[in-house]
Amino acid sequence: MPEAAGNDRIEDVTPGDIIAVDRGSGVQPYKVVFKDSADTGHVLTFEDDDGETFQLELAAGTMVHRSLQSKWESPQSPTAHAER
Repeated sequence: MPEAAGNDRIEDVTPGDIIAVDRGSGVQPYKVVFKDSADTGHVLTFEDDDGETFQLELAAGTMVHRSLQSKWESPQSPTAHAER
């Protein structure tokens, strides 16, 4: 996982972010591919390293561990960058 930024509110997470999620086998980094509002919070669709997707519902105000570099490393980054 890229360098961690620390804790952020789920409301600050956007598609393209990488956040740490525990699916029962320990905390792992997953890419957020879609986020939608729900009655009590947000439904997020995640993608794992194998390209499989899954959904989790997180309550409003939930604190999550988000990556600093997730968008920078994305091909969707608005800023051109190259490995040095």
